[in-house]
Amino acid sequence: MKALTVLKKIGKVILTIALVIAIGLTVALNIKTVLAAHKNKDVIAAAAPATELTIPEGVQIIGLGEATHGSVEFQESKLDVLKILVEKYDYRAIALEADFCDCLEANAYVQGGEGNARDIANNFAFNIYHTQQMADLLEWMRTYNESVPADRRLRFYGFDMQNPEQGVPHLVTYLEAHGLGDCDTTALENMADPNRTEGLSRQDIVDIRAELHTIDQALAAMDNEDLDVITMRKVVENMGTTMDYCEVAPENSITFRDTAMAANVTWIFEQEKTLGTGKLMLTGHNGHISKASQTIMYDVTMGSLLKEQYGNAYYALGTDFFKGTDNIHHLSGAPADRKDYYLHSA
Repeated sequence: MKALTVLKKIGKVILTIALVIAIGLTVALNIKTVLAAHKNKDVIAAAAPATELTIPEGVQIIGLGEATHGSVEFQESKLDVLKILVEKYDYRAIALEADFCDCLEANAYVQGGEGNARDIANNFAFNIYHTQQMADLLEWMRTYNESVPADRRLRFYGFDMQNPEQGVPHLVTYLEAHGLGDCDTTALENMADPNRTEGLSRQDIVDIRAELHTIDQALAAMDNEDLDVITMRKVVENMGTTMDYCEVAPENSITFRDTAMAANVTWIFEQEKTLGTGKLMLTGHNGHISKASQTIMYDVTMGSLLKEQYGNAYYALGTDFFKGTDNIHHLSGAPADRKDYYLHSA
């Protein structure tokens, strides 16, 4: 009988120890979340869903930043915010941190062109956009455009300038369709060759610049009020900017890129004044969207240049997170070691 009593007491002790260990493990595993919630309680209290977003009067350009490239939540927020801006504030255009040329196919699709949203998303040069969330955004824009008159359609742009090869097929097709097929595009097509493995040589850059100059002269002789001509001339200009970018010293490359992106945003914004309501949504990394003139990585940000040019008409929305959902494993060809790069707070 005494032995049974002792066993019961031992059992209770073991159970108590197990319970204490379980509680300790639970606390240990969640201590960061608990501490973060305590430290950020004011932020959490002030947080509001995207549906409650309000835009100050006089704002014409909205910059939506993302703390990481590759987190599902930030990819979803693009569409969440776009819907609000379109439906409540009469915005008609979104511009992505992707090459201007790279977004031509996506814009053609949302205007009712051929293809399907997922394939087009997977064709972006930046594989951070090879996601269902990007396909959903394109599909929503296309469906919206089918429901409104032509003069209220939405447009999709890119404001970056790092992948000029993406525009070569569009440019060559346009030249051939408009009687300009005799323009030499050999160097351009060599640049865009999918089997190309080496970078651009100095001679490649010289040859590409020469072809771009000739093509631009041919386009300038056409109707310069025609939207397609205007767009193709911008394609040529953007490719030329990339050639300049290839020759910039590494220590100046970040500043060059943000300055070039700001110039592209200005071009897009001016187009939207003609085509739509003169309102534009931008989406990119916090580091580019930020109004701060200097950050850890940047001496000059695209956002600071837009603030200097447009003042309070430019409105930046930065984002951050404590925990997020990694979407990198769904990106085709993404190296596994990129996870740490994407999941950091900028």
